[in-house]
Amino acid sequence: MRLLVTTGVALAALVVATDLLVEHRAEDRIAAQASRRLKPEGPVQARLTTPLAGLRTLGGEVGDVRVSADGVHRQHAVMDVSIHLKDVTTDGVSAGGTGTATVGYDQVTRRMGALGDGLTAGGQDGDLILSGSVGRLGLPVSVRAVLSTTPDAFTVTPTTVNVLDRSVTADDLAALPAASGLRDKLAPRTVPLTGLPHGVALTSAYAASDGLVLAFSIAAGPTPGGLEAT
Repeated sequence: MRLLVTTGVALAALVVATDLLVEHRAEDRIAAQASRRLKPEGPVQARLTTPLAGLRTLGGEVGDVRVSADGVHRQHAVMDVSIHLKDVTTDGVSAGGTGTATVGYDQVTRRMGALGDGLTAGGQDGDLILSGSVGRLGLPVSVRAVLSTTPDAFTVTPTTVNVLDRSVTADDLAALPAASGLRDKLAPRTVPLTGLPHGVALTSAYAASDGLVLAFSIAAGPTPGGLEAT
């Protein structure tokens, strides 16, 4: 009995060690491929999250994979990207998944154009908030805007404007003769997302504490960028 127990423990340790070794190598390969594909400024991390993922690779399966990369350049913006793929195989096919891209508010502020003239972007309860001082008198103003999406674009629609602690809807403010100059600034603005990989579609957008978050769905089939574990 003692010999059986000792042998069982040794075999279990060997299986775990082999699994961890193969898993670590697979994660390194995936991270290296993601780095070549995304060319980020910051680090790339890959994690296999399915139990015994390392041993699964010997049979052509990897399981679920999470990849994150900081400082990815796309469409004149720098973003942090996170991807979760399900049932990935070693030849780069998955059962689909999800992903997010987070853009810092400093970049959002620079790209808002007329809508954000003199205002700084931030987030509150998922809505985009543009706040600051405008006009010759430097009046404190904040604009709340909601975010909506299509599979390849998102739209920023101002809903309310707060001036000197008084809130007015964007439609009512734009209709005032004295505020005619705001009419164009408060018009909804659509930002297209060009060059999305095949099978990747935008599903939602929301303003988080650390930036504007774009969420994507990833269709089953070849993984974006052809990430493989072999």
